[in-house]
Amino acid sequence: MKKRLAMLLGIILFVTALPMIVTADEPHITAVVDKRNTKLYTVNMTLDNQYLASDVPPVLMEFQQQYRTLVPVAAVAEYVGAGVSWDGDREEVTLTKGDKTIILKINSSVVLVNGEEKILPSQVPAKIVTYQNRGRTMVPVAFVGQELGLEIGWDENTRTVNIITPEPVEPETIEEPDPPDNVDTASEDYLIEDISVSLQGDIPEIRIKSGGEMSYSTALLTDPDRIVFDFSDSLLMVTDNEKVQQDKTVKVSAPNNQYLSGVRSSQFDINPNIVRLVLDMKESLGYEVSYDEDNQDMVIRLINYVDDVRLERFNAREVVVIEGGDVSNYNTMHLDNPHRLVVDIKESVLNPARKILDQAIDGRMIQRVRVSEFKPDHHYDPEDKIVRVVVDLNSQLRQDDLFIQKENGSLRVHLEGEPDQGYRYEETGWTTSRLTFFGENQVDYQVDLEANGEMLKVSMPSDNMSVPFELLDVDDVMLEFIQTTRSSNGRELIANIHLKPGVSATANGLENTRDLVLNFTNSNLKYREKLVVIDPGHGGSDPGAISTNMKMKEKDINLEVAQEAKRLLESAGFRVYMTRTDDTYISIQDRAAIANQLRADLFISIHSNAAPRADLKGVETLYYPSEKEPMDFRNNRFLAEIFHDEMVKTLGAESHRINAREKLVVLRETRMPAIITEIGFMSNSEEERLLATSEYRQRAAAGVLRSVIRYFEESLTHLSARP
Repeated sequence: MKKRLAMLLGIILFVTALPMIVTADEPHITAVVDKRNTKLYTVNMTLDNQYLASDVPPVLMEFQQQYRTLVPVAAVAEYVGAGVSWDGDREEVTLTKGDKTIILKINSSVVLVNGEEKILPSQVPAKIVTYQNRGRTMVPVAFVGQELGLEIGWDENTRTVNIITPEPVEPETIEEPDPPDNVDTASEDYLIEDISVSLQGDIPEIRIKSGGEMSYSTALLTDPDRIVFDFSDSLLMVTDNEKVQQDKTVKVSAPNNQYLSGVRSSQFDINPNIVRLVLDMKESLGYEVSYDEDNQDMVIRLINYVDDVRLERFNAREVVVIEGGDVSNYNTMHLDNPHRLVVDIKESVLNPARKILDQAIDGRMIQRVRVSEFKPDHHYDPEDKIVRVVVDLNSQLRQDDLFIQKENGSLRVHLEGEPDQGYRYEETGWTTSRLTFFGENQVDYQVDLEANGEMLKVSMPSDNMSVPFELLDVDDVMLEFIQTTRSSNGRELIANIHLKPGVSATANGLENTRDLVLNFTNSNLKYREKLVVIDPGHGGSDPGAISTNMKMKEKDINLEVAQEAKRLLESAGFRVYMTRTDDTYISIQDRAAIANQLRADLFISIHSNAAPRADLKGVETLYYPSEKEPMDFRNNRFLAEIFHDEMVKTLGAESHRINAREKLVVLRETRMPAIITEIGFMSNSEEERLLATSEYRQRAAAGVLRSVIRYFEESLTHLSARP
C-alpha cells in the first residue's frame, strides 16, 4: 500500500541552486505553478547509477534568478525505504524513515522534522506543480536528501542529477581476514586484497588487486568533487593495517599531486556483494579503467577529458573553443592542400559521456570543425593520449593571425588575430546579443534611432574611450556593420550601428555611467530558438532500398531531400543539424544519440519506401506510440498527423498510412518528438519516376518545411489540451 501511495503522489524535490547556463533550445515542458503556466527545462536523474523514470520528468525551474532542479522523490523515498503519505485537507506531505518524520506543507518554508521546526534553504516553500492534469509537490532536495541520508551530485555535461546512497559503516558485516558470516564464499566473487596509489609522471594511478576483471558502475559527485566506483560481485579483503580503519573501511592517501587527495573503500552491499571505491579529488578530472592481466589488477588512471569543442563569435570574429579539465598542454600544426589548422590536446581523451559532433560552419574563415581521438604517429610516443581538433579553413591561415588564449579550463583559438580591446560584441541568446563600449570615467551617452529605425546612432565622449576600428563587419542575425567616425569638433566619437530587419535595441543606462551597454533583440527570429535534427536515412555501406527499374539508391535520394530541407528550414530561421552531410554510414543508435545530446526540439528522418507489391504507393509516416507510455511525454502522434497531412498535400501524393512502430530505434530512443517520413515508393514505377526528379525532391523538402512550421505553430495549443 505504501508503495502504491508513494508512486501515486509522485512527489518532486528541488535540488539546491545550480551554477548552470540554460538556453532556450533546451528540451522543456509547460506546467502550472501558482496558477500560472511556467516553462520548465527537463533533465535526467540517476539513483545509484541507475536511470530513474517517473510520470513527471525531472526539470529545472527558475527561482530567484537561479535554476533549481526538480526530481521525483516518491521513487527516491521508496528506494531508501521511506514511507510517503499525503493529507489533502492540510496540504501536507509526510516522509517517514526509521525514527525520523518529515512534514512539508505547501507554500510554507517551515518543515517539521520530528516535531522540530526547520527552515528550508533560501526559504523556498514547497509548491504544487501541475503537468498534464497531474499535481505534484515540490521541495528542496538538498534539505530532504540530507535528512534521509542521501548524497546529491550534478553532472553538467549530461544534465544529470546523481543521487547516491551513502557508504554504510557496518563493522560487523566484515571480518578480518575472513569474510562475513552472511556472505556466500562459495560464489565466484572477486577478492580485493589491496588498493594502492602511485604517480605515473604527474598523473595518479590507482591499482586494485582483484585477481580478475571486474564490472563496475560510476557516478560523479560535486562539492567536494568525488568519483565513485561500485564494483560488482566483489569482497573487500585488504589486510594492511596501515590502510584498514577501525570501522573496517580502507583509506589510502595519495602521493603529492594536484589532482587526487586519497582513496576510500568499503563493503557497500552484500548479497549481491558490491565494493564501493571513492576517489577524493582536488580538481575535476576524467579517468580510464583497464585490466592489467599480467598483475591481475584493475587500474584506474586519472586523465584529462576534453568535454566540448565549439565555435563562438567574439567581436564579430570566429573563435574555436576547446573545453576540458586541463587543455593547456597542446601542439598546433598548419597544413595545406586543403588548408587546415590542427590542435592536438595532449594527455587527454574525449569525455565518454558527451559525444563531440563534427560541425559544418561555412563561416568567413572556417568551413568545418572535426574532433577525434588520435592514434599517436611519429611525432608522439606510442602510449600518448591525444585528442585532435581539425579546423578546415577557407583560406591559408597567416601565422600572425593565430592567437590562442588559455582561460578557465579552456583554449580559445582565435583565427583572425588577437581580440580587440575597448569594446565587446557577443551573442547572449539565439535571438539576442550585447554590445559594450568600455569607458574610463562616469560620463553621459546619447543614443538615437535613425534611418527609419534601421540605424542606431551612438555619441560618446572621445577622450573617455578607445574604439580600435572604423568599420566592423558584423553580418550576424542582429547587425549589418558598425561604422565609427569623430564629430566635426573632435570631442565625440560617433558609432553608427546598422540593424538587421526586426531588431530593436535598449541601453542599460545613458547618464553618469562608465560603460555603454546596448542590448539587441530580433523579433523576426521566432524560430531560431528551435533546433531541428534532419536524419537522411541510410548512407555509406547501407544503401537502403534499390529502385526497381532505375536502380537508384535510397540513401542518395534521402540525402538530397535532406540537404534541401535544411536550406529551407534555415532560410525560415530554424537551426538545423544533419546526422550526415555526405555518403557516410551512421548507426541508428548514434542518430538518436546525436539528437538527444543536441537536445533537439524535433527529429525528422527522411526515407524512401519499398515493398514487394509494385502497386503500393503514397506517403507513409511512422511514429513511436508515446501516448501508450506514461513516462514518455512526447506528442509523436500529433506530429505524425501534421507531417502526413502536409506531405500528402505538398507532394500531391496518395496517403498510404500513418503507422505506429514500437521497435524503430531512431523513434523509440529519441527524447524529442520524432517521425520518419517515407516520401514515396521506389518499388512503384510511377513514384520511382517522380523520385528521380529534382522537382519532386524539392517538393518533398518544401513539405518538410511546411510540416515543421505548422507543428511549432500548433504544438503549444495541443499540449495544453492533451489529457
